[in-house]
Amino acid sequence: MLIFLLGLSFLSPLLIVMTTRILGPLLRDSAWPESWLAADSLRRGALRTGITVATLIISLAAIFTIAAFVHSVRGSLLSWVDQMVTADLIVSSGARTAGPVNVPLKEEPAVGMKTLPGVEVVDYYRLIRSTYEGRTIFIESFSARDSHRVRNLPMADGNPKEALKSMAAGDGVVVSESFRERFGKGRGDLIELPTPSGLLPFRVLGVYVDYSSDAGSVLIDRALYKKIWKDDLVDAFDLWLAPGVDRDAVSRWIREQYGEKYQLFVSTHAELRDAVVKIMERSFVVNYAVEIVAVIVALFSVINTLLASILDRSREIGVLRAIGMTQRQLRRMVSAEAAGMGFLGGILGLSAGTIMSYHHVVYNTRILTGWTFQYFYPFHVAIFCVLASVGLCLIAAYAPARKAAATNIVAAIGYE
Repeated sequence: MLIFLLGLSFLSPLLIVMTTRILGPLLRDSAWPESWLAADSLRRGALRTGITVATLIISLAAIFTIAAFVHSVRGSLLSWVDQMVTADLIVSSGARTAGPVNVPLKEEPAVGMKTLPGVEVVDYYRLIRSTYEGRTIFIESFSARDSHRVRNLPMADGNPKEALKSMAAGDGVVVSESFRERFGKGRGDLIELPTPSGLLPFRVLGVYVDYSSDAGSVLIDRALYKKIWKDDLVDAFDLWLAPGVDRDAVSRWIREQYGEKYQLFVSTHAELRDAVVKIMERSFVVNYAVEIVAVIVALFSVINTLLASILDRSREIGVLRAIGMTQRQLRRMVSAEAAGMGFLGGILGLSAGTIMSYHHVVYNTRILTGWTFQYFYPFHVAIFCVLASVGLCLIAAYAPARKAAATNIVAAIGYE
């Protein structure tokens, strides 16, 4: 990808010449003749202008790659949450989301929850650390027998309903994508997990999408887990309610009955989704900072190129002023040069960014983390990048355009 980006940058002078030769005849007869002069100036100074266009290409490619990565990760994670967490209420202790920081609970609170009118299913979720081939993994259990009708598994390999039914029957386990990538074990393979009774074999029923950990996870039915691990603790209770049931009323009852005793958190699906979004926003702060730096670098590059162009063409500008070009037309000419650089840099940068972002999201991320993210193309960012590229170049052209318009005709004609 780096070689591709550098190659495109080195070709930018040639692309400038080709573009201006195509557009030149069209601009010659336009309402603004200064636009043709701007195109001619870009063509004659292609090497100098090419450096700026190359800077724009690299900056915009980096910005778009980051934006597309963030957009794809956000879309993939939210889609995963919507598929994986289908419960109406999630009840946990010690933290709002179930995980290693939770305070494990006994099954006692579930007895009262099941008696509540409108509560259709109460499932028990448990997560523990374990090892596989000497490396840390997570073992997750829930009652597939009770929740297979309402629970969904986003599968990377296998049928979700069939996998849940087979889990409920105790036929095997389901592993995460990151587990498959780390250990090379997929559907149909046998894995041996450490248990209190020693190593026991389990058949892999399928591979599911899981972004909660890159260490790798193994899903097992709770009944089989309790039988083998002799552990009846619970990290979270997942509740599915009947249609039309007042969610707030159920949450309030749970807090009143068990909240103080067990220090419970009762979260809705929407609250969990919002928590995921907040975590993502905090994680991407550094990416946003990189985008700002890239914009600043591109901005100063445009200013530098335009000022150098004006100094280099002082005599030419003086002659144009002497034969009747107004200050306004001169400012338009410089602005048209900047807009041309911005548009070409924007289109090429966007093209490079599209290829780079797809490769990064689909291939690089999988190699680095074992996770497979869906590629969501950020059309709004693509349009914004091109418009922002032209807009920033026009802003950067303000000072050079004023300097060109203020050129002393006599001094400029005598300039060598």
